[in-house]
Amino acid sequence: MNIPEIALLDFDFHTHRTDTLPGKGIVCLGKETILHDARTWLPQKGGYYAAGVHPWWTADAGFDLEAYCRGMEALLQHPEVVQVGECGIDRLRGGALELQQRVMAKMVETSETAGRPMTIHCVKAFDLLLKIHKDLKPQQKWTIHGFRGNATLAQQLLDRGMDLSFGKHFNPEAWDTTPPDRRHRESDAE
Repeated sequence: MNIPEIALLDFDFHTHRTDTLPGKGIVCLGKETILHDARTWLPQKGGYYAAGVHPWWTADAGFDLEAYCRGMEALLQHPEVVQVGECGIDRLRGGALELQQRVMAKMVETSETAGRPMTIHCVKAFDLLLKIHKDLKPQQKWTIHGFRGNATLAQQLLDRGMDLSFGKHFNPEAWDTTPPDRRHRESDAE
C-alpha cells in the first residue's frame, strides 16, 4: 500500500468531496462513516481515502473516542485508506485542549500501528503539535494540511520531517521554502 506520488498538480492531497474521481485525490471520510458505516463502507476501486478523528468533533456532546477507534479499526482494514486524518489540535473550534491532545496521541498510535501517514489539522497550536511530535517520536510521515503559516514556521515543521499541503490561500514564502517533493496541493483549504 503506497500513497501515490503527489507531484501532479491535478492530484488533490486533501478533500472532503466524495465525488472526487478515483486516483485524483485523497478523500477524507466523515464522522458518520467512521461512527456508523465503517463495517459496511466500501471504497471505490482505485480510490484513496483518509480516516481520523477531527479535533472539531471532540466538542460534540457525548464524544466517544472508543466508538471512533472501533470505526477506524474497521476502515483501516481497507488498503485504500492510505492515511490517518485529518486529526490534530485546534485552539479555536475544538473541544478541551486536554481532550484534543489525548485524541491526537491515540491517532498517532493508530497511525504507527497501521503503518499509515497522518494528515494534520492544526490551528493556533503549532507549539502543542511540535511538543506531541517530539514526545511521541512518530515514524510515519505527518503532513500539515491547509498550511498558511510563514516561512519560519514552515522550516520548523520541515526540519521535523513534516510535509506541507497548501490550498488556495497560502504564504508564498512558505511555499518557496518547501521543497517540491514535500509540497502538496489540496482543495479543502480554499
